[in-house]
Amino acid sequence: MAEDNLIEVSMGNMHTGCAPARLITRALGSCLGITFYHPGKKIGTMAHPMLPDIDKARMKSNPHRFVNSVIKKSIEDFEKLGCPKTSLVIKLFGGAHMFSFITVDSILNVGEKNIEMARIVLNELGIKITAEEVGGTFGRTIELNLENGKVFVDTVSWGRKEV
Repeated sequence: MAEDNLIEVSMGNMHTGCAPARLITRALGSCLGITFYHPGKKIGTMAHPMLPDIDKARMKSNPHRFVNSVIKKSIEDFEKLGCPKTSLVIKLFGGAHMFSFITVDSILNVGEKNIEMARIVLNELGIKITAEEVGGTFGRTIELNLENGKVFVDTVSWGRKEV
């Protein structure tokens, strides 16, 4: 597949595309990678939020940086395209515990807070998470194929797998 169909999603951003494009984000540590996919229209969005809650932030200029706001924005965007939220396939990735000096229950454990926020927001919106590959102590790269909705996860530890 040609690399010109590859859309890079950088940290604190989100992108939407349609088949035959693929969306990719690299080096997910404590950040989340969230994929939204509509199988009928072959449209997808990938978000790479860094922090859980825009409401607790001083700087709110980029809502894509926050789990709660980027999920709501993505759902709104899909509904404007005629894709009801119940028709979306949503998968979560990342949220790793990257630093051993930060305890798991610490307020500084951003990865766990990001995962928790995504689950809360999606639950409040009545949306089920189709699959997830979250937590752990390692980084991930994820790639969403908009032709079929498959997500591939790459890690140094165990290579490439489909989720």
